[in-house]
Amino acid sequence: MLQAAESLVPIILLVFLGSALSGIGFMDAGMRSAMDRFTYWIALPSLFLQSLANTNIGELAAGKLVGVMALATVAMSMLGAVIAWAMKLPKESFGVFVQASFRGNLAFVGLPLIIFALNGNGTEPELVSEALLVMAALIPLYNLISIFSLISGGSKVNMAILPRMVFQIAKNPLIISALAGSLLGWLNWGLPVIVDRPFQLLGQTALALALVSLGGALVQLQVRGNVNLSIVASLLKVLIVPVITYGLSLATGLSADQTFIAMILAACPTAAASYILTTQLGGDDGFAATSVVVSTLLSMVALTGVLLWF
Repeated sequence: MLQAAESLVPIILLVFLGSALSGIGFMDAGMRSAMDRFTYWIALPSLFLQSLANTNIGELAAGKLVGVMALATVAMSMLGAVIAWAMKLPKESFGVFVQASFRGNLAFVGLPLIIFALNGNGTEPELVSEALLVMAALIPLYNLISIFSLISGGSKVNMAILPRMVFQIAKNPLIISALAGSLLGWLNWGLPVIVDRPFQLLGQTALALALVSLGGALVQLQVRGNVNLSIVASLLKVLIVPVITYGLSLATGLSADQTFIAMILAACPTAAASYILTTQLGGDDGFAATSVVVSTLLSMVALTGVLLWF
């Protein structure tokens, strides 16, 4: 119980700090947007690059872990589509529901929690590196399924935007930094100390900035639209995805540590990026915003359960 609290409470406090700063006007939308850009383009890529470059990639066995998370993502997206079809959701809500049911906030919630929970574990660097590789693999999968879901749902889409979005996926700084770090780690080259330390310091800012920004987003994203529908989508995300993931973990024989990583990532709330993509592709942005907020609140219970279980 104490270890679970020591892992989760710091995250809640930083999210609450972001909410409080946004609530009193200290952090406005512009400031949070700048923090997000710095975290996305500088801090998180630094963490990916520095961590993976200092890991012996050749000794990692992350293939099955990546496979489990990818299969769970595809399975949940298909199940979400079937449920959305069965509920006869309107076209502007169909893809939003599907996206909310599977797209997890891995970088802003999952990664900090994994690092805090593994603090002091002798295999921490290797396990964190495996989590980073999983995240890098899921980013393009998340985006491709989300775009397909929103388009197939009948959202009003300007087809000219699709090539730009594909280009954005290709130039994603987390994917690029993960590939570069993995290559350095595979070759056992690492980074020179004078380069490694700045990347390390920048990477250490990523978790705090991500959590504070998430707290601000929860305040700035207005809860509106069909709350009950958001609750259904959120329960699929924080409850059913972990169940599917655990079954796949058992079926594929993942180690206990890898199963823990998979379960934390599976129980993460719906990513705030889903709201941004929804607005770009003309979906129900109110439903998307509400799903992010509701799933974040519900995920605290799900993540606590995972921590206590493992």
